Amino acid sequence: MIGPLKDLLGHQAWADARFFRAWEASGALDDADLRTRTEHLVSVQEAFLQVLKGDEVAVPEQPLPGFQDLKARCEAGHQVFKALGRGLDDASLARTVRVPWFPDPPCVVSVSDALLQVCLHTQHHRGQNMTRLKALGAAPRNVDYIIWLWKQKPEAPW
Repeated sequence: MIGPLKDLLGHQAWADARFFRAWEASGALDDADLRTRTEHLVSVQEAFLQVLKGDEVAVPEQPLPGFQDLKARCEAGHQVFKALGRGLDDASLARTVRVPWFPDPPCVVSVSDALLQVCLHTQHHRGQNMTRLKALGAAPRNVDYIIWLWKQKPEAPW
């Protein structure tokens, strides 16, 4: 499971970077729908990183961030995911963590499942964002996993 999870994390970074490039080229940097959904996507990635590191999850109240802030936060988070991926082994993947935003009953999952959730959650909202770009007349990018594989697993083009 280590190899596929590392690949999913690599793909997620690449696909997120491609989304941000498409969004930047769209001219729709102030679109509230894109900003709101992307802020949610990035905040969930950050929250899972806090859970995985054993930190208390802090979700500060703040105004809706702009494009540059969201992109910087997303890129920074992916650097942490990349470092985390380098240290994955069977024991670390089997370790359990508690997801605090599902308190009753407590949501306790393996690190492996937590990482898979982050990738799947991000993929879902990235797809919504690409659809929104298309609705705005922009050119969304094909970020399918198979495209990333076909291109020899490139690094994220931030």
